[in-house]
This record gives sequence, C-alpha cells and structure tokens, in this order.
Amino acid sequence: MEANVPRKKSRLAKNKKKAWRKVDITDVEEFLEDERLQERTGGLVAEKLDAELFTLERKAPATATEEPVPKKKRRKEPKVLKCYSHLMPDPKIKLARKPQPSRKVKDKQAPHIKEKVLSGVKTQKELKAEDQRKLVQEKRLKKDRTKGSIVVASYNLWDDEPKKPVDPFAKPLVKRPKRKAPSDLPAVQVPHPGASYNPDYEDYQELLSKAHEVEEKKLLEEKKLQKFEEEIKKVDPKTLERTWLSEMSEGIKDKEEVKEEEEDGDDAINAEDLDRISVNPPVRRESKKTRTQRNKEKKKKMQEKLKAQGKMDKTKANEIFRLKSMKAELDEREAALQRKAQERRQKWQSQGLQTRKLGRLKFEEPLLEIKLSDELEGSLRKLKPEGNLFVDRMKSFEKRNIMEPRQEAKKYRKYKRKTVIKRSHKV
Repeated sequence: MEANVPRKKSRLAKNKKKAWRKVDITDVEEFLEDERLQERTGGLVAEKLDAELFTLERKAPATATEEPVPKKKRRKEPKVLKCYSHLMPDPKIKLARKPQPSRKVKDKQAPHIKEKVLSGVKTQKELKAEDQRKLVQEKRLKKDRTKGSIVVASYNLWDDEPKKPVDPFAKPLVKRPKRKAPSDLPAVQVPHPGASYNPDYEDYQELLSKAHEVEEKKLLEEKKLQKFEEEIKKVDPKTLERTWLSEMSEGIKDKEEVKEEEEDGDDAINAEDLDRISVNPPVRRESKKTRTQRNKEKKKKMQEKLKAQGKMDKTKANEIFRLKSMKAELDEREAALQRKAQERRQKWQSQGLQTRKLGRLKFEEPLLEIKLSDELEGSLRKLKPEGNLFVDRMKSFEKRNIMEPRQEAKKYRKYKRKTVIKRSHKV
C-alpha cells in the first residue's frame, strides 16, 4: 500500500539557481560552432559566390571500357606520434599572413647573363669541368676493364730506378725536414779486438797498454791528493787560523789608520794654494804668447799638414808599381781564409763524434772490460761475463748526447740519530 502512495514534490525557493528553467540550446551552439569553423577555413559559405563553391567539369569522365592504370604502391610513411601533434599546424586556424609567390631565378639574372645563356656559348669553367668529367669517366672505365685482367709492368723490372706512374689528381707530397741525430756515433760500438775470448797477441797487448795508462792516471791523482792531505796535516792549526784571518782581512784598514790618513790629507790641502787645486796650470803674464809667435806656430802646423798630405799622395802613386806584391798579399790572405774555413768545417764535422756537456756533470768514459792473461779461457762456454749490459746502454746514451750524465743520488737523513740509553742498561 505504501508503494502506490504518490510522493510530494519538494518545494524549493524560486530565487535559487536550482529552480531555474532548463532549456535545450544544443542546436544554437552547433550552428554558432559551424559558423566559426567556416570563418576560420575561408569565410562563410552563405556569403560566397557560386563560382567559388562549384567547378565545371569540362573533361569527359572515363568510360567503363578503359582499364584503370594500376597505381604504384607507395611505401607507408611512419605515422606521427601523438606526443608531436601539438607541434603540427592546426588546419582550422586561419593564417595570419599568406606567403607571397617568390620570383623565379631567371628573373633575378642580369640581361647580359641571360643573353650568354641563350646564346649557348660555354664558359672556361664549364669547359674545364667537362674535360675533368671525361678524364674521370675514362679512368673508371679503364679500372672496370682491368679488374680481372693480369697486371703487366710497363717499365723495366730490373732497372735500378723504375719510373712510377704519375697520378694527375694526386696531391703533391710535402717535404718534411729530416731530424738530425744528436750524435754521429753508432748505437752499438764494436769492441776492441783484444777484448775477444780468444784474442790475437798484438791486439791483446794493445788493449792491456790502454788499461795500464788509465790505471796510471788514477794512481797519479790519488798521489796528488795524499800529498795535499799530508801538507795540510803538517801545518799548525793556530798558524792556519792566523793566515786565514790575514787573507780574509786583506784590503780592510783599521780605524786608526783611516783617521791618520784623513788628518794628513786635510793638512796638505790647507797648505797648498787654491790655484793648485785647479786642473789647468795658472796663467802667467810672462808665459802669454805674442801674435808673431802664434802666427809662427800656425804656419808650422800648416807645413806639417802639407808634408803629411804629400807623403800620402806619393805612397798612393807608388802603389801602382807594387801591383805584384799586392796580388801576392791578396792571394795569401785568401789562402788563409780558406784554411780557416776548412778548419771550421772539420771542427763542425767532428762535433758529431764528440760528447757535449748537457748537465752539471761531465761524461766519464766507462772502465775498459778486459780479462787478464790468467782469466782467459779457450772455450766460450767457460768464459765469465764482464761488465753490465744496463750500465753499458746508459753510458752509450750519455756518450751519444741523448741523455745527460747522471750519478747515484746520495741518501740523506732528515733528522740526526739520537742515542738513547735503555732503562735496563741505566745504572
């Protein structure tokens, strides 16, 4: 019974939005949207003329008998992703400015260039390009022809200098300067023949004499040092100190001596006249020259000058008669210059075989590797190796100016060692 009972309508206030009357205006909105679309895409259709809306088909439509030409299947273009759609232009939006039709390239050409093109006369550049194209085409054809064929030499194979084929398109080779070696000495020097495990008697004796000379020089230097040390030991330390003081104070004067010299100097200046202080001697009335004396001196100077000039002219005139001796002098001078140039050239050439001073240390020749007569063995198997290969290579680098001479670095302690007595040893 309760289900059939009609419900009462809820009463609402008339002045609220909920009580407004609802009207369907979808057709109006559609009409307005259509008009806006027409305005965006070229204008309202109602306002346009018939010629703008319709076209006349003047060509007869194709009959059913004609077979349609099969269209070529185009390759499917990849679809544009949805994420790039906002970058594409919207067809519904009218363009703000239409691009003006650009003029053709021919219109831009000058009249004299148009005439040249129409006449058909080719320029030098075009002719050169044609020749180059022909050359390249011929080369390509030649290459294709000789692809599978056997190559035949077009020159004498046994000639000393075979002629290489010249490529017209090849770039010219750039001549690079050759780097000169720091020394002309060979990398591995051949040892003395006396250093062999089974040497010749004369070669062995020669090498022994060289080693003997080296040892003698060392002994002489040691003797000099010993002698110098002995002389120093003989001198008393007090006398040594006295001599050192006298040497160091050489040229330094005592204060008393300086004072005495200053006093003596002042007395001497006061005693002398002020005229004596001047550089030039004082002028006296008696020593003043007269005019006649001055004229005589002037005349004498003039005569001496003329005499010297005449002597010079005479020697110049006599030089014509000593042409032979002059020629001999010139020849001698030229020979001396050539001799000096030759010496300089030899010195420059010999520099390649010399060891230069590259660092603070001087290069020292390595010790001669020699076996004594009792150490020589007849067999190479029994022979003991002499020297060190690494040291030999290092010395070779130093001798050939590749590396500066070096020595083993000395080890220094940062702090002095402290002597500490252990607790167990303390008394």
